[in-house]
Amino acid sequence: MQAALQKRLQMFIMRAKAKLADVTEAHVVLGLAGEAVAAALVPWFPALPDAPYGKIDNQYGSLIRVADADGAPRYQWITSPETAIAAWPLLSSSLQALSAQAWRLSEIHAGIAQVTLATQEQFVPQMINFEVVGGVNFKKGCYPGQEIVARSQYLGKLKRRAVLASVEATGIAAATEVFSSNDPEQPCGMIVNAEADSAHSSLCLLEIKLAATEGGTTVHLGSINGPQLKFHALPYSIIDVTDAELSA
Repeated sequence: MQAALQKRLQMFIMRAKAKLADVTEAHVVLGLAGEAVAAALVPWFPALPDAPYGKIDNQYGSLIRVADADGAPRYQWITSPETAIAAWPLLSSSLQALSAQAWRLSEIHAGIAQVTLATQEQFVPQMINFEVVGGVNFKKGCYPGQEIVARSQYLGKLKRRAVLASVEATGIAAATEVFSSNDPEQPCGMIVNAEADSAHSSLCLLEIKLAATEGGTTVHLGSINGPQLKFHALPYSIIDVTDAELSA
């Protein structure tokens, strides 16, 4: 996905001397979560960002506080491979090392959608709650599709959103369709992200018609005969950010 995204972004660079480059190999991203992180990071970051999306830069790299999950703070430390290798023994002595899958699961718990190759160009930002979690700014920028995004925000009522659900299934691929009992022939949404949270079940973020989550409607994975999804509350409220701005 990086190569396609870089090519796309290059089209909008207006300064002739500005170039985009893939610097993946020059950086390491460490994900850290939990109350113990503050003490573990003291050798490199004596103070931490005190709110989600705050950032601290120093000679050891950039530390970004991302959205909390299950009430616990989470951080991404972007640093050099050399610094990461040197820091790892001390970090792993005070924090439990987990897999990348555990981090992806924490993203779902936080209600933060990740667009992948399977789901690129499938959503406008509001369908996956980006305007609620700070993923889009309606006062800045200019981009293809902006008119559609702005129209969705300022005119009409949003009929599709990202919701949190669990299901008795594993190995669920992004873009898998879901079906509701009130219209079993047509998909009412799709999986955005899913990760196993036990040997037999998964936690999912899915984009869905809000009408399919109301009343006595049931929603099923893959087909109307597939396993039923159980919906859960997101860790944030879905509000109209434009209304919030007007009332501020």
